[in-house]
Amino acid sequence: MDQLYSVKQLAFILKVHPLTIRRYIKEGKLPAIRVGGNVRVKDSDFQNFHSTLSMASPQQSIILKAKKYSAKLFTNLDPFLRLSGKGASIK
Repeated sequence: MDQLYSVKQLAFILKVHPLTIRRYIKEGKLPAIRVGGNVRVKDSDFQNFHSTLSMASPQQSIILKAKKYSAKLFTNLDPFLRLSGKGASIK
């Protein structure tokens, strides 16, 4: 029988916040089960997830983040630039 890990244990092992582990579970990246109202992850599922996570190079993750959060151009139509009043001028 596989060992079961809690969200908190996995967060400690991977050095991330427990909400990150819950997000992985919600997105379907990390399979999990409910045991007595608590979320648990099987050791075999965690090992598969960890191997795919460690295969991605840091450079790839930086590129993916840059594509996800690409810069947006400001135009005169932007509500922030149309503010008027005290302290609203940008010089």
